[in-house]
Amino acid sequence: MKTIIIIPTYNEADNIGILLDKILSLDKKYDILVIDDNSKDGTIEIVSQYMYKNGNIDLIIRYNEKGLGTALFRGYLEAYNRGYDILVQIDADLQHPPEYIPHLVNIIKDGYDIALGSRYVKGGEIGEWSFIRRMISKWANLYAKSILGITARDVTTGFRAFSKRALEFIVDRGVKSKGFLIQVETLYILEKSGYRIKEYPIKFSPRGKGSSKLNYRIILEYFIKVPMIRFS
Repeated sequence: MKTIIIIPTYNEADNIGILLDKILSLDKKYDILVIDDNSKDGTIEIVSQYMYKNGNIDLIIRYNEKGLGTALFRGYLEAYNRGYDILVQIDADLQHPPEYIPHLVNIIKDGYDIALGSRYVKGGEIGEWSFIRRMISKWANLYAKSILGITARDVTTGFRAFSKRALEFIVDRGVKSKGFLIQVETLYILEKSGYRIKEYPIKFSPRGKGSSKLNYRIILEYFIKVPMIRFS
């Protein structure tokens, strides 16, 4: 089954090469698509060097659009139009260990539509986060689950895989979320529509170099807009 890994990036020059090396070292050779929001720190140049040496790597540079949600949706659209059977999404900041990718892919091959790299099922771990950061993550998950009735334990994880069937549904239906909230919206609409979900425990790693994109504006927007997803 044709599998593609999509990696949204913005100013991840210190991490993207390490991540690509780890993915390329996996036993299975997957295609990789980096979707970059016109980084100015050298991310594009690093990915371009990897493209020159590896025919399974591709790069899309978005000049007039920014944001995680629209970057991921562009990746979904590209994967579907290119005929991939499985899509895996992973963050570029090294918090999602690539060695779990084959496990997520196998879950999809077993007939599930969504495989979640989960910090909150038995065997999963959050990692070296501060107490406040841990509480923000846990409350964000509990809030979305209680408001939307999602049964998955890790609603906000950005490490996940989709079947072609689920991908087609998302692309045809579209999403409203432009930012981080896309993680919750896609899970909600798929679960509500009867798609099969399975979580796989992961040990969340510390961020590589650079700073987190999470800020108080994103947190506030999350808690305001989660209830609106019910009307998506």
